[in-house]
Amino acid sequence: MVLFHCAAWRWRSLAPAEADFVIQHFGEQQGRRLVAHARLGKRRLGDTRRALCLNGGRISLPGVCFEAGDVTQVLRLRHPQVAGMFAHELLHVLQRELGMAVTRQALLLQGAYLLAGRDPYLYRTSANVRQMLRYFWAGNVEQQAQMWQDHVQAQVAGHSLPGHALLAQAVRHGRLRSRRSV
Repeated sequence: MVLFHCAAWRWRSLAPAEADFVIQHFGEQQGRRLVAHARLGKRRLGDTRRALCLNGGRISLPGVCFEAGDVTQVLRLRHPQVAGMFAHELLHVLQRELGMAVTRQALLLQGAYLLAGRDPYLYRTSANVRQMLRYFWAGNVEQQAQMWQDHVQAQVAGHSLPGHALLAQAVRHGRLRSRRSV
């Protein structure tokens, strides 16, 4: 496993089990793209209970996400919350790869949350798969990532969210926006 030292940060490539997880959930094409770009690190600054995705595919996760709290160990991907959090941040990497302005939009959304209390992760749901896909395409970067997190988290927990079925297809094909909105 390759580790990169940088003052307070250690970044590493994905372990084989983590790469398998990514390909399983994101599909062959998008999964391989993510595996090639994603680097994992342990969140050490700020709110260390939350994950953070930085430009360049760097995903900073809380220590509790790693076996024994050690970034050199594999992620605890059998734990639904860890798997969901990882999937959320990976979707941000994919959004950036597909040309979406993730950092700028996320900063504006977090600012609106602090100033006006608008939850940037809150999204509308529907049991109708086509309607849910429309909500996904219309969602901001955080809503999309939250929908994807909920989908993956449910799958890892052994459940499914029937309304999210087309979201999985859209993510696997790199279609994070409707063709009409592109």
